[in-house]
Amino acid sequence: MKKIIIILFLISPFILFSQENLSLENAIKIGLKQNFDIQLSERNLDISKIKNNLANAGALPTIDISAKNEKSVSDQSNNPTSFIQEILKAESMSATANMSWTLFNGYGIKANKEKLNQIEQLSNGNLTLTIENTTQGILLSYYNCIIQKERLELLQKVVNLSRERLIYQKTKYEIGTSSKFELLQTENALLTDSSNLILQKLNYDNSVKNLNLILGVELDKKWNITDQINNRTQLYNFENLKNKTLSDNTNLRNQHINMEISKQNIILSKSVYRPMVSFNSGANYNTNTYDIGDSGYEGDNTGKTLNYYANLTVSLRLYDGGKYKTTRQVNKIREKINELELEKIRREVLQQLSINYQKYNSNITIYNLNKKAFSIAETNYLLANDKNNRGVINSFTLRDIEIAYLNSGISYLQAAYNLNESYLELMKITGGILQE
Repeated sequence: MKKIIIILFLISPFILFSQENLSLENAIKIGLKQNFDIQLSERNLDISKIKNNLANAGALPTIDISAKNEKSVSDQSNNPTSFIQEILKAESMSATANMSWTLFNGYGIKANKEKLNQIEQLSNGNLTLTIENTTQGILLSYYNCIIQKERLELLQKVVNLSRERLIYQKTKYEIGTSSKFELLQTENALLTDSSNLILQKLNYDNSVKNLNLILGVELDKKWNITDQINNRTQLYNFENLKNKTLSDNTNLRNQHINMEISKQNIILSKSVYRPMVSFNSGANYNTNTYDIGDSGYEGDNTGKTLNYYANLTVSLRLYDGGKYKTTRQVNKIREKINELELEKIRREVLQQLSINYQKYNSNITIYNLNKKAFSIAETNYLLANDKNNRGVINSFTLRDIEIAYLNSGISYLQAAYNLNESYLELMKITGGILQE
């Protein structure tokens, strides 16, 4: 009895410990703000936005400026063959400015800009997909915490009843109305349930840690889960879900964007075989200063020059050894690959929709059956406890009913989780999980 009292003392704080409340809505808010995968996707989107400009598309001119200063000394004072036998010094400075501007490159500039737009849209689509996956993960993790908590409460209820029954059996044994065998049977049941309760507490703690991981908070953060698991059993029309999937599924949308990017790559590969117009202008300024020592020359020893230019170039590639024909063939194959890839993803998504649609409908039936079974098992368990106290049934029969009650409760809770899991997967496939 002392051992049992110690075990119960250790178990009771598991549920009574004060913790911060966490609703499902707040969990989603925290996760969408602090989840690391979302933050990474947001940074990638920022990079795509920064890169999406006219300069990277090649539509703006480039301007280069350079300057150079040179000095030289030539000692000809001891050179009998030199016309001027002095120390000759020279200094020159030059500055150059050049502007290059591609005015037309076979629609390559337009294709580049459109490609940058599509890349930004794809980054946004990837962020949306990450948010969908994270939202689904938060919901399932939160629901799992609810399930583990309710399983913990279910086991705690059984332990409490077992503890009361053990005290009652001990009293009956002491007054001689119950056998030692009955007392040991009751004590063994309490020890087994207490052990299961400790393991379930561990399962609950691990479920909270998994929730903290996806929320992006400290793993040891403690929460009091306040919401109940959703018990929706709404039926849907498959054709409506199919149409919604084909129009709103994020994977399909991203693949359409990938196809647009591929189309721009094809245009870029063709642009080198179209006329290209470029403008180039610039200026060059030079100054040269000479010092010829005491040669007697009294004229100006500084020279200055200024050169400037402006060129308009038109070029067209007439022949490339057959590369253009190869490019056209490769582009046709790439277009076919993109079409096949889109059709592949479309069929995979519709297959997932069909499987999860049937799974969701089946889980509705299973949930309702388990809910009814658990209600019956709970009523039967309470009646059995009363009959056992009145001596109508023995401890063996009561234990069988108790185990059936526990198993029925666990099956009911798992059915509730499975129903919500299939529902969320259905919403994710149809692209409606964020709206939901």
